[in-house]
Amino acid sequence: MRLQVTHVTSYRYSAPISETHMEVRLRPSDGMGQRLVSFQLELFPEAPLREYVDGFGNHVHHFDHLPEHDRVELISRSVVETGRSRAAADGDRPDDLLLFRPPVVDGPGVRRLAERHRPRDLDSAAAVETALDRLTVAISRDFEYRPLSTTVTTAVDEVLRLRTGVCQDFAHLFIAVARAMGVPTRYVSGYVHSGGDLPTIGASHAWAEAWLPGRGWIGYDATHPIRAGENHVRVAVGRDYRDAAPTRGVYVGAARGQLDVRVEVQPL
Repeated sequence: MRLQVTHVTSYRYSAPISETHMEVRLRPSDGMGQRLVSFQLELFPEAPLREYVDGFGNHVHHFDHLPEHDRVELISRSVVETGRSRAAADGDRPDDLLLFRPPVVDGPGVRRLAERHRPRDLDSAAAVETALDRLTVAISRDFEYRPLSTTVTTAVDEVLRLRTGVCQDFAHLFIAVARAMGVPTRYVSGYVHSGGDLPTIGASHAWAEAWLPGRGWIGYDATHPIRAGENHVRVAVGRDYRDAAPTRGVYVGAARGQLDVRVEVQPL
């Protein structure tokens, strides 16, 4: 499948600010079953963009805008081919992705879910896949998707208490439970198309990828609930949201900031 993604991020401030320093992870990844056909990033007000690859293999743009300004707007346009064949896994198991840190925290609720869904044999890819499929369905069934009910810093134990959240929360919860089972798991930020010929309009998306023996990374989307497939566009990965956030930065000034995001995913 070929998908065109337009992602508009607007920061507006109640008064002029003097500096903005920001990292941007908006360039879709190239590999693991998807091919980046084209990518363009526009920044207003204009500032020099520096590029590098971070420790997780994500493509990062960085800018520093020093003159006074009252808004920042980023527009990214991508074309991606998804659903391509991928090689089997090689290399060592990433055991560092078994570790916990906020907001992906361990606790009694996480351990109970892990015990309930634990695979019979962690060395069997089929057994792990089956267990994680069940976990994906359970999260979608037992937790209500409710926009604005949480923030990107909401910890997993709070999500368990609220029984509600958004895609980031469901990804964090899946990651916590899978790690408690002994399955290395990482966070994925990106986009999803809902199917059909019409564009999907909304915001960016998040899901999780688990490392399966002999197969490598397999994506699980607990929001829908499905395995990540040709309708998903992977942009960045990491231990949790903080490593893969589309934008992350600071500004200098006392003004209040307002963030607006609009994403359109269109099949070509």
